[in-house]
Amino acid sequence: MFGYIDSFLSDPKGMLIIFLLALPGRLLAISAHEFSHAYVADRCGDHTARYLGRLTLNPLKHLDPIGFILMMLVGIGWAKPVPVNPRNYRNYRADDLKVSLAGIVMNLLLFIIGCVILYALVAAALMKAGAAAQGSEYFISTLYGAKSIFIADGEHYSYLPLADMIKYAPYMSNWLIAPVFGQVAGYLTQMLMYFILTNLVLAIFNIIPMPPLDGYHVLNDLVLHRSSLFANPGVVRVFSGIMMVLFFTGILSNVIGYVQEFTFDKLGILMQAVFGALGII
Repeated sequence: MFGYIDSFLSDPKGMLIIFLLALPGRLLAISAHEFSHAYVADRCGDHTARYLGRLTLNPLKHLDPIGFILMMLVGIGWAKPVPVNPRNYRNYRADDLKVSLAGIVMNLLLFIIGCVILYALVAAALMKAGAAAQGSEYFISTLYGAKSIFIADGEHYSYLPLADMIKYAPYMSNWLIAPVFGQVAGYLTQMLMYFILTNLVLAIFNIIPMPPLDGYHVLNDLVLHRSSLFANPGVVRVFSGIMMVLFFTGILSNVIGYVQEFTFDKLGILMQAVFGALGII
């Protein structure tokens, strides 16, 4: 968190651009998460969210000021929980499980959709670079036995092995997409990157089995089968305090970062195989 503050003080214009590019994707990811909870609860017989105006994708209905500021600063935050009344569920345990999983599933679906679009853009850029002649602004050639992409950087070239480029595809907006398709496409791809990362982070964060997060509801509905803990605000405050300690000590960010890196590493291996099978690389 303090690193972001230092970056903002040293380069306020650059950080402002990053915030603006990240804003649409993060608002959509947060709103879709909360809307999913509200929608599934409504379908399960509890219309509380509908009556309170939360059955909507309007981000203004879902934002928590502090959680949103942290989301913009460090990529981890929260929205206002959707109010539900489990007494209205038709089947308490099964419906609570559905409502709890709804936001996580929605973020995972949006993550997958975003990745499909992203890798389609990467594939198009690679095909265009593969058709370019060596010595052009961008081209693909073999270096040290590894097929690599070369991008003109002034009088010299920057290069990256295709295996590494595909592994780090979410971060290639300025390095690959902008040089091949133009700066506007680079900015749009950067917005897509923040959308993808936010959905992945929200899914990882909310699956943590600690109250009041969705992951605890899932654990309780499948394993613990308790009900009193949800109504105990003291327990929720204790675990919320633990979560804040994990957050400010960096432990939470490190865990989420590890899962994020693992996900993109495995996804990169899969997409290498897909691109190879399609003859793109």
